Amino acid sequence: MNTLKKPSNNFIPTVLTIAGSDPSGGAGIQADLKTFTAAGVYGASVITALTAQNTQTVSAAMPIPADFVKQQLESVLSDIRVDIIKLGMMPNSDICKTIAPYLKGFPVVCDPVMISTSGCNLIDDPAVAALTEHIIPRSTYITPNYDELKTLYGKEIKNIKTAGLDLLQRFDNLSGVVLKGGHIDTANKTVTDILMLKHGSSIREFIETNPRYQTKNTHGTGCTFASAFAAFLARKFDPPAAFSKAISFTNHLIDISKDTQIGQGNGPLMHHQHAER
Repeated sequence: MNTLKKPSNNFIPTVLTIAGSDPSGGAGIQADLKTFTAAGVYGASVITALTAQNTQTVSAAMPIPADFVKQQLESVLSDIRVDIIKLGMMPNSDICKTIAPYLKGFPVVCDPVMISTSGCNLIDDPAVAALTEHIIPRSTYITPNYDELKTLYGKEIKNIKTAGLDLLQRFDNLSGVVLKGGHIDTANKTVTDILMLKHGSSIREFIETNPRYQTKNTHGTGCTFASAFAAFLARKFDPPAAFSKAISFTNHLIDISKDTQIGQGNGPLMHHQHAER
């Protein structure tokens, strides 16, 4: 008689990513799922858009019909316990409106994907408006890059902390904003990333400063960071610790990927070489 006990699945952290697909494998759903595996959580996915892209450019994007996005969501949520939801590309207002009701009751990490690493606009103005109206008000954390922060802030940024504070005050539901420094003062030898976190009636700041790697292999770093942050939150790290671990995780991947050659443009990260314990 077999006396071995089956392992319990009760404590497997699970993250659902709702995002677009990148056929080159470096960003979007593909980067999210690779990150979840490397960070030690189970990943499920709902695809919002198909893209034609590589390391050099995004040549086309095709939204998935909103009704089919809904069917994907209901299939996953009716069967699998989800601890946290990570959001990526929301290609149009219909998809934003469809997804929004399903976010209730979940911690949500929203990466407000608008502009690719190669500088291509991924969504239009109506989609940005819908993201602001329907998705961010139901998110717990947002992780914009500098260009996305400018779009959300709506005016010239003189101080990124002022912009972050504005978003925290404008959206009552937000617990935190991550201000990423990768696109700021690129001549500087260091990168400073900041987590602004609500703490009662005050705001706490958690700052991580690390060396800036001289490499063009940064395709999918935004997706990777947001997914790692969601994964560590799902693993029950508190937000400052999850932020710190996600920064370390992403920087390590940039470091080990800086001299690789995948594609002819902004190369992807080598997720398979990082196993989180």
